[in-house]
Amino acid sequence: MGPCFKGRLHLGLTVCMTAILLFGLSFSLRAEDCKRIQNILVLFDASGFMKEKNHYEQLLTQMSFFTDGIPLTADGFFNVGLRHYGLKVGLGCNNTESILAIQPWDPERFMNAFPKSVSYGVSSLSAGLREAVDEVTQAEGKSIIVLIGGGVESCKTDPIKIADRIGFNNPDLEIHTFQVGNSQEGRFFLEGIAHKCHGTYNNTAEMPSAANWHVWMRRHLVTHCGPEIAPPGTPPAPTGRQIGPVSFDTKSFSVRSKDPAVDAANLANLDAVGKYLQAKASSRVILHGFTDGVGSQEYNLKLSRRRAEAVSRYLTATYGIPPQRIGIIAHGIGQGVTPGRMPTQTGGRRTVEFELID
Repeated sequence: MGPCFKGRLHLGLTVCMTAILLFGLSFSLRAEDCKRIQNILVLFDASGFMKEKNHYEQLLTQMSFFTDGIPLTADGFFNVGLRHYGLKVGLGCNNTESILAIQPWDPERFMNAFPKSVSYGVSSLSAGLREAVDEVTQAEGKSIIVLIGGGVESCKTDPIKIADRIGFNNPDLEIHTFQVGNSQEGRFFLEGIAHKCHGTYNNTAEMPSAANWHVWMRRHLVTHCGPEIAPPGTPPAPTGRQIGPVSFDTKSFSVRSKDPAVDAANLANLDAVGKYLQAKASSRVILHGFTDGVGSQEYNLKLSRRRAEAVSRYLTATYGIPPQRIGIIAHGIGQGVTPGRMPTQTGGRRTVEFELID
């Protein structure tokens, strides 16, 4: 092997390694820039109130939506912990329990950490708040508390006054509340806590799917990414106006349509997304599935998921996109406008729309 060839080979390897290192650094910095919140502590009500009217089942349903939403929200995962403030009989009003310490996100461990049954004791919302704040203030990075429950206080303490002190002493901490049930007292307390602690009040009745959690998380857990220098030859990022949805025939979840014009448009849109994901390894896509509303709500939710799953399988089989880079949000009936996703002429009927995360 001649010295000239060796020199060129060495130079080429050096350039390639440098490019790989710079790309990796660019990705890691961009991922951190996207993640506004580092630590999430879920504080939930496990008191006797949650035994009433299947409130606990509602809570578990919401937490399953929560687990579906988190990995789709931002590049990089979060640290997540779990506490409850439901008290067993005889343990008094100062007892709360840490179920899962704040740690890197693990959806299976998170869901398995919920107690198999809730307690029959009193609900010390104030004590739960104090313990939760003590826990998150020991973690590094910006933290929030997601408080989900009935909002009932059984221990003759004013949780809004507690929240007022918490907000004053921790101006960077946010407490977002999600009410299970419709207790007026619970709403009063949860709205007050969110207001005092820089958060938002929500009712779980208005969170019927993972799509709602996804929208909320995009708004409150992440921030816009900084500019990223794309590798040479990378195509410009498609925008909502440049790329259309995959449209489905009635009751179908096949990406191929019987209508030749629709079929051609579907293949073109899939090709645009597939090639973009191939060229830009740091990007991901979220697939938003919709239906035309014919049939029951449960049927439409399942159908919208099957349509999104069909698009996911096509991208993986045809373009080799790893499933980890593809997220799915099943909306069922209707359409909610998400930044970066194109509103369609059909109003979201029988479509899967693409949301690219760069």
